[in-house]
Formats: sequence, structure tokens, C-alpha cells
Amino acid sequence: MHRQWYLIDDEGIHPLDLGQESEDFWDKFTHDGEEGPWSAFSQVVVDASATRTVEGLFRTAPELEVGLEEVTDQPELWDGSMMVASGEELTVISEPGVDLDDRVMAAVWAEELIAHLRCDGAFFGYDPAAGTLFLTVFSEGKPEFAWCDSLSPGPSYAIVFQEDGQCTNEDPRRFALVQMDMPETSPLLDRHQFLLVNLRKLGLNSVSPQLEDLPIAAVLARKPDE
Repeated sequence: MHRQWYLIDDEGIHPLDLGQESEDFWDKFTHDGEEGPWSAFSQVVVDASATRTVEGLFRTAPELEVGLEEVTDQPELWDGSMMVASGEELTVISEPGVDLDDRVMAAVWAEELIAHLRCDGAFFGYDPAAGTLFLTVFSEGKPEFAWCDSLSPGPSYAIVFQEDGQCTNEDPRRFALVQMDMPETSPLLDRHQFLLVNLRKLGLNSVSPQLEDLPIAAVLARKPDE
């Protein structure tokens, strides 16, 4: 894509020559990641089989003081339950129809599960209340970075985890631009594309907030607190 920029001042309108670097920037900026407004959702994707993932959920649930029971063969109990779906060579976990604040699969459990499985994975989602997109990426069970960006006042950060146990806190917009090989000073950021680029690295090529068209491998319901 080629764009012509102009400077408008008291002496008139003057075309600006920003050189090849500007053209390269615009070539890299796309709206491919804009899939329309997402509803509120959060999901976990892991590079593990559905069977192994379900076993991991049952093993880590007691650490979060959560009781689970499998209701895969009882569709009448699916509403409000945790869905385990097979997506390509990955497994996706979500709670369609459950408010974000009421979901049991939150960041803490996602980290425990992926650490238990010792696999690659991610915890990600969208909260329309503040236009917040969030993504935590894991490699071999360990977090690589946690990214969160809000359009309205809300959480915004990019925490990068180091091998020595330390971490750095960076500006989320600048971090995303660098990750996408774009100028740090760019005023434009396709946040959906940033999310999708990182998910595609894991092998998840599209986001299905309600697990549309993904085969459900198992359904787990939370047991009432005793």
C-alpha cells in the first residue's frame, strides 16, 4: 500500500517524502485481525490432547478449591459448565455464557494447569467493559509474557518473564508494536491482530469466543460448595 502524506501550514499544502521505511510500515499494517466486536470471553489454549487436558483439570482443581464432575453425557447440565474443545492439534477451554467475573477458569488456574501439563499454551480474552484485550503466553509450562491493554481506564501492562525469575514491566502498546516488527512510535496498533499473531504461533488460527464450530470433547460442571 502506498500513501502520500502532506504538510499543511501557513504557506499552503506540501507533499512529504517519507521514504521506503514509511511504505514498509503501511505494508505491515493490516486489519486482518479485526473479526468484528467480540463478546466478553476468556479462554485457555494448550498444546495437549483433550484427554490429557481433562486429567490436568481434575488434578489442579483441588489446588483452587474447585470441585469438578464430568457431565459430557448430560447435555441438560451443560449450561454454565466448562467446555473442553478440540481445535486443530490443540485443546481449548472456555465457559460460554458465563460472566467473566463468575468464571472459574481464570488466570491463576490457567497458570497452574499449563505448569502441570508442562506444555505451550495461552490464556487470553476480551472484556468489553473497558475494551480490554489480554494475553498470557506460556512455553513448556512457564510464562513468557503477560500482556493487557485497555481502551478506557483499566489494566494495561506488558510483563516479560526472564529465565532467572525476574520480570520487566513495559508499555503494552510499544511491546506489541515491537513484537509485530513495527515502529515503536507508530500511533496505530491492530490489537486483535497482535492477539491472533501470537495465537497462530501456537497453532490456533482463529478465535471462537463461544467455541463456534469446534468439536466438544468434554464438559465439566462445578460441584456445589459443600
